[in-house]
Amino acid sequence: MTSNIFFGAAAVTFFVVLWLILPAIASRRDVMKMTPAEHGWYAKRIFPLMLLFGAFATAGSLAGQWGWP
Repeated sequence: MTSNIFFGAAAVTFFVVLWLILPAIASRRDVMKMTPAEHGWYAKRIFPLMLLFGAFATAGSLAGQWGWP
């Protein structure tokens, strides 16, 4: 039960990351021509969310081993 909740939270976090990234990829021909300010904006939002995704996925996979119901 707890692992399903963590995997659900990981999925929601992953879709939020995709929701943030897709407009930048779809609206530009060359993503490498973004300004440094745009790269910084994405870095401040995407990297912490991906770390949160990894934490949720890890907790979900180890929940049974830790004895959580």
